[in-house]
Amino acid sequence: MSGSALHALAERAGLQVVWQDASGVRRTVSPATLRAILGCLGLEATTDAACRDTMRRLDDEDLAAAPLLAATAGEALTLPALRAPAVIHLEDGRRLDVMPDRDAAGTVSLPGTLPPGYHRLETASGVRTLAIAPRRAHTVADALAAAGREGKAWGLAVQLYGLRREGDCGNGDFAALADLAGPAGRLGADALAISPIHALHAAEPDHYSPYAPSSRFALNPAYAPLDCAPLAEAGLIDWRKALSRREALLRAAFAAGREDPAFRAFRDDAPAGIRHYALFEALVAERVARGEGRDWRGWPASWRDPASADVAAAAQRLDDEVSFHLYAQFRARQGLEMAQRSARGAGMAIGLIADLAVGADPAGCDAWARPGEMLRGVSVGAPPDAFNRAGQNWGLTTVSPRGLRRSGFAALRDMMASALRFTGGVRIDHAMGLARLWLVPDGASPAEGCYLHYPFADMRRIVALESVRHRGIIVAEDLGTVPPGFRAELAASGISGMAVMWFEREGRRFLPPADWRPNSVAMTTTHDLPTVAGWWRGTDLGWRERLGIAGESAADRAEDRRHLWSALRQSGCARGPRPQDREPEAVIDAAVAHIGTASSALALLPLEDALGLPDQPNLPGTTTEHPNWRRRMPQPASRMLDPPEVTARLSRLARARKTTPPPR
Repeated sequence: MSGSALHALAERAGLQVVWQDASGVRRTVSPATLRAILGCLGLEATTDAACRDTMRRLDDEDLAAAPLLAATAGEALTLPALRAPAVIHLEDGRRLDVMPDRDAAGTVSLPGTLPPGYHRLETASGVRTLAIAPRRAHTVADALAAAGREGKAWGLAVQLYGLRREGDCGNGDFAALADLAGPAGRLGADALAISPIHALHAAEPDHYSPYAPSSRFALNPAYAPLDCAPLAEAGLIDWRKALSRREALLRAAFAAGREDPAFRAFRDDAPAGIRHYALFEALVAERVARGEGRDWRGWPASWRDPASADVAAAAQRLDDEVSFHLYAQFRARQGLEMAQRSARGAGMAIGLIADLAVGADPAGCDAWARPGEMLRGVSVGAPPDAFNRAGQNWGLTTVSPRGLRRSGFAALRDMMASALRFTGGVRIDHAMGLARLWLVPDGASPAEGCYLHYPFADMRRIVALESVRHRGIIVAEDLGTVPPGFRAELAASGISGMAVMWFEREGRRFLPPADWRPNSVAMTTTHDLPTVAGWWRGTDLGWRERLGIAGESAADRAEDRRHLWSALRQSGCARGPRPQDREPEAVIDAAVAHIGTASSALALLPLEDALGLPDQPNLPGTTTEHPNWRRRMPQPASRMLDPPEVTARLSRLARARKTTPPPR
């Protein structure tokens, strides 16, 4: 097969045939990788003739009416092939008659006066959705204005599972989050950014990474507020025991409360994503009992099809078990609503900021329930770079760009609505996925992957529209290799990026926070990076050395300590000589104030740095070798901000926020 035919089809389908690696070297994707990913997109590419036929099919798809057209308010939208009068039904009930332009081959340009919203376009050929986005998303400034304030905000970033409260069954939950919200709000915090609360696998308690969910549309029942008998305190979560206790309590509560009118109303009106999850978990339990395993990809063909007669019959047969999982969702939703009420009641302008994972487990609910929208046969990852010379394969699947267009962006709309419905914002993990993702075919190495481009303009518009509809801010995790112009497009849409102290550098020198991007959220660190105490002490270096993971040398860290202390002094947040390596307290205090002086509208301080803890929540490249997603906080959530050194740290952050001019 000639490279030209394959390359033409690949580029037409959104694959980036030639790309530039972290060293600036131009690379060409292999034919095997291109064919594999095209096949996962449902595009035949085995021969030149097949490539040409597929190209013609893609052209025909473009001519067909897409179910959703997106535009930005104030911009004209051109509708192709409109040869008869049409009607637009606006969300507010108004009607707009549309006439085709006979001199422009039947096209019509709609005025830029359409208000933001999802409107219905009726033509002779059918009904389509017009998604008219606002010019910008709901911003931190908007949230503060709604609370009758202005200036700059700060908040805490929290690993929800690690919070403590008395009788919490062994892991943090929404009740513990509510316990933290009150003290944080009284100290002046406007936000609590939490780790993902997506549903995991009920039948797989050892599969507990919050970034590898079964469903991004349902909640994790492990966070439903429940009270257990007092337990022996432990520094690490035993997920198997904690989830077993919680399931037993939820089943007892279900038996007593299944006729609760509030639950019955929830059960009758639950969104499709939650219904799919409840049914999927009931099916998994039955298949596991039959010895077929929890991975639906190994089930008989009819069970792999959510629309099959066998699945429909099973839904009736398993109605009681499905109802139990719906009840678990009901209790989790109640807890989430309570936590957000507590945050807002404590004076927070934003409240909770949810976290939307970049993908989902290919053996999970979303991949099973949305076969036309999710990719199969590939995993999301990252190409080789300076941090991971072999590249990364995250073992996750995600939505297909073709599937998104065909469904009217249903998955994106539903995910955003789910994340924002009971929160004050959402952080989009690996937000570059709005524009492109590095995909690795099953069985290939991460270096044998390829970038697949997504309809960024439309996805950005839908994110902004959902943001304004739910009055929630949007934070984009834009760390790593970023496509050209990506950050500027986000900023123009009112979507904040992230500025992490460890990465805000020029060579070895740490940049002053005043020079950080104003349209970013300022942070000391993230869940994948060392805490300030751990970095200063070299705790992360010790872990890497023990596990044989390549990383920064001790000599490099020693030099970086000198550069960091210099930057902390230059920002006016530190004084005196550099502390010893084993004495991080003054460095933590200074770093907390340091991010407070950033020009960003919002600063988020990880709870680990507020408390001065040395261990990071997750060490990338490890699973069980490092206690990822298991560390618990040392004190109950209601009292963890009480120690004088913690209160003083947060007070310094609050003062720095008030005395630094807001972003322009």
